[in-house]
Amino acid sequence: MGRFNTPLLEKVKDYVGKFIADKFPENIIYHNLDHTLDVVDAAEFIGRESRIAPEDLEKVLIAAWFHDTGYYLGRENHEQASVDIASKFLKAAGVEDTIIDTVKDCILATKIPQSPKNNLERILCDADLYHLSTDDFMEKTELLWKEYATNNPDLLLENWLNVSRDFVSKHTYHTDYGKQVLQPAMEENLKLLDKKISALRKG
Repeated sequence: MGRFNTPLLEKVKDYVGKFIADKFPENIIYHNLDHTLDVVDAAEFIGRESRIAPEDLEKVLIAAWFHDTGYYLGRENHEQASVDIASKFLKAAGVEDTIIDTVKDCILATKIPQSPKNNLERILCDADLYHLSTDDFMEKTELLWKEYATNNPDLLLENWLNVSRDFVSKHTYHTDYGKQVLQPAMEENLKLLDKKISALRKG
């Protein structure tokens, strides 16, 4: 299936791709274009599974493209920075304020702890943490550790995995698809995480 596209999404894709290439330092090895593409694909998939209208899918995908653009300024409050970047671009592109507001709300809902208030926000939130339910969960978890460790060299892998375990054990997906399909897969990954932590403790 080809990626859902509109003239506006094409402009967004080009802008965000160049933005990340220009602004993001090399040590951001998780929250980069690869992650953005993963979230866009997951948002489209969950959006289709949720049977939302094409105009709503466009809004969610715009938010997915922009959701981490503010990360190059730092991890703290990067969602608000991403909202500012998205708003500036969308206003310059002549996009209606109501659409911009929806995009902004979707991005802000992804801030941990996630706080989605409607279906579109739930879709983006589940897409952002889709990797918790995938086969490359452990690989992504260690990549995230390496990214954080660049600014915190004393962060040991075992400590990071324990933090991750606490996070995953408390997380619940928000959409119907997330609850029915992603949640059970994430719980299986939690077992893998426990095995990895146990192996590291045994040394």
